[in-house]
Amino acid sequence: MKKIITIAGLLFAAYAAKSQTAQDELSTMREEKLPVNQEMEKTVPTPTEGINFYVITKEKSKKLDLAALSIVLRAKIRGFFHRKALYVIIATSSEDAAEKIIHILRSREKMIANLWLDSHGHYGNRYSSFRVGTDAFNYKNINDTAATKYLRMISAYCDGHTKIGLGACYAGATYDFPATDSTAASPMHGDSLLIGLGQIFNRSLVYGSESWVMAKPGIFSDKFGFAGYPLQKRFLDSVYAPVWEHLGEWRQYSAATKEIKNVPTISLNRWGDIRLRDRNYQDLKKAKKAIAEKTSKLKHGLAKFS
Repeated sequence: MKKIITIAGLLFAAYAAKSQTAQDELSTMREEKLPVNQEMEKTVPTPTEGINFYVITKEKSKKLDLAALSIVLRAKIRGFFHRKALYVIIATSSEDAAEKIIHILRSREKMIANLWLDSHGHYGNRYSSFRVGTDAFNYKNINDTAATKYLRMISAYCDGHTKIGLGACYAGATYDFPATDSTAASPMHGDSLLIGLGQIFNRSLVYGSESWVMAKPGIFSDKFGFAGYPLQKRFLDSVYAPVWEHLGEWRQYSAATKEIKNVPTISLNRWGDIRLRDRNYQDLKKAKKAIAEKTSKLKHGLAKFS
């Protein structure tokens, strides 16, 4: 454990040293209150090619979240070695994310090629959601122009070639949260979330997962990196049955066609490009076996849901 923390410290120190100039520029920009504290006065650049952003939301927890730390480290390492193609941002809010992203895009005169919004999804809420820093987005507020103001500013730098990925578990869930002893079944509204986000990024494709979005078996590898599953006992509660059944399944929404459709399992390559696998995860024999084994072990009462 001490070795992991030491390595993490060295990696972050190296990254910080490399990005000091960019941080100084960002501080100057903030002092001038540009760009998000004013209406967008400058024209959006016309790029020769786009660049990728991996936006990380770290949620406060009393326990050390090794999975979250692993994702941050992997993203930082990729961003360090692919600085011109991939920018990794830790956002405290959607305003903070917009400020950092737009500053980089204007300084490089580029547009966004791929935007990955990494955060936790909270199954206990009984609806699909994702976060950008402290700002939570779900079917209840995704159509609220005040709540999504800074997402709309980011969308001005997206076009028909841009892909938007929601790295939150259950963000595209279209099934019902099962009934419990005290509550009735209720829709997750992942379709409404994808449609609402698609209306904001109306020239781009938007992707969300029906199930878990995991760091294992590997991200930035162009493999089935987002088709893993958690190992804790509580996830074998019968209330997670639809999550297991939809493991590795993704949905795509296009505002141009106003259509939500199933797509092959999503992956990211080393530069942060959002890719569609040639095969679905559930087409693999090992995936079918794993899902069958896990669903056969589901029991009532392993997790607490009020």
